[in-house]
Amino acid sequence: MQSEYNVLVPLKGRGQGYFALFNTLAGSIDVIDGELAADLPGADRGTRSTTDGGEARGTFVGLPRRRPLSSAAEPVISYLDRRGYLFSSRADEQRVSRVLYNTMVDFHRKAVAQPLVVIPSYNCDLKCPYCWQRLYHMDSPIMTAETAERLVAVLPQFVDARSPGTVDFTVFGGEPLQDVPALRERVLQLLDLAAGLGYATKVISNGVGLKPAVPFLAGKVDLIQITIDGPADVHKRRRPLPLKLGGDSFQPMVEGIDLALKNGIRINVRVNVDESNLPRLPELTDFAAARGWLDTELLKMHLAPVKNHNPKRESNSESGLLLQVLELVESDERMAVYDLTGFPGIKYFQGFRETGLFSLHRFFNCEAQINFWAFDLHGDVYACWDAAGQDHLAVGRFLPEVVVHEEKLSQWRDRTSLDIDGCQGCSSSAHCGGGCQFLALEHNNSFEASSCDSMMTGYVDSIERNSDWLMERAISGDHAVGMATLREVVTAVNRPFGLLDERPVSLPISCG
Repeated sequence: MQSEYNVLVPLKGRGQGYFALFNTLAGSIDVIDGELAADLPGADRGTRSTTDGGEARGTFVGLPRRRPLSSAAEPVISYLDRRGYLFSSRADEQRVSRVLYNTMVDFHRKAVAQPLVVIPSYNCDLKCPYCWQRLYHMDSPIMTAETAERLVAVLPQFVDARSPGTVDFTVFGGEPLQDVPALRERVLQLLDLAAGLGYATKVISNGVGLKPAVPFLAGKVDLIQITIDGPADVHKRRRPLPLKLGGDSFQPMVEGIDLALKNGIRINVRVNVDESNLPRLPELTDFAAARGWLDTELLKMHLAPVKNHNPKRESNSESGLLLQVLELVESDERMAVYDLTGFPGIKYFQGFRETGLFSLHRFFNCEAQINFWAFDLHGDVYACWDAAGQDHLAVGRFLPEVVVHEEKLSQWRDRTSLDIDGCQGCSSSAHCGGGCQFLALEHNNSFEASSCDSMMTGYVDSIERNSDWLMERAISGDHAVGMATLREVVTAVNRPFGLLDERPVSLPISCG
């Protein structure tokens, strides 16, 4: 029988008449001809709807139904079996999937830096309408020096011994770079203490208070992430600063980035994108170029889709947004400056192009299912960025002593698409892991619901746009793309199903 993780995509251009057969479980991709595509079992299945309002496109295109593999040559059947496209039974595939899930969780711990996040205050000076913290009316005083010292003293208890020895330590909020002396003192204390433990340091900020903070941060932080949502009028509308605080969230942020770059501080610009600001992003590129930001290696820009944290509000699907983004990328060369890795299907296909390896069969969505920890000023511990600040979602405390509530923690750590009813039979589930757990909780009041994203749309569109490249690689045999027809294996990829001989790819997948 055919794997339920197979994806069949018609190729374009030079690949007209051929199909990409892609398996998300094995990380295999082969070019096959139309005859073999029609001979595959179940090849008459269509696309399926997803809970984000889009479709898991490309699962199977409409093809004439035949007796499964009735005409394929035996070497072709053997090759498809070895590449992970065929299984003896659904039970056998489910058994293998469970083994691979456990293997990949362990591998991710060993291969990817562990994320630790500290929230010294939930207070923020902006009033962004799409912010989930604003939705939950979060606010707070500032973490005390004693709490900061206590936290850093116990952090080694939360560091995963199986991690590669690298910890990504992030100061988050609220807004940690507000021009408030007590808050600045706490942020600097946390950065100094973390650096003393050998951790990589990062601050996530809206940038309004960056300029006065730069003289203190230079040499103390490895990276600052700043959110810019478009040119000045768009940014100020989407990320408003109250009049009593100056009313302009754009110009102070711009001047702060200028000064940070002059002081050698790396800046990652995150653009929260949806349908309303997408058409204006080429103008933001022009602005960045005029400021000289694109002339330095210190600044990078990436897009991140706005998530709908309000179940009472309707929003367009992330899949639909991605297609609009890709259309604009194709029509306007100024969009080339933006990294699209905020859309996972795009990120993982690009990784395959560069390395010959896909990020394999995770069945989990993010580090909330692995080894992520967030710590706040109240002494609470969380397993998810977005959950922080909601007491009932805390999984432990670090004050006065370290306590972890294993039952509550397991609701995060043990979540896998293998156990989510809404994920069964979906070819995307091996990679999306059921989608964001926090969004599933918000919209369905359950940890065990699915929350579909643009993963499969990203894969299918990447395959379509790379049709010529896939054909060239399949014909030349110089990559990890095989080729088969109904009668013969033209180009064989001699890698076993499952974990590859080469080191698999497991990219950082955190939300921040």
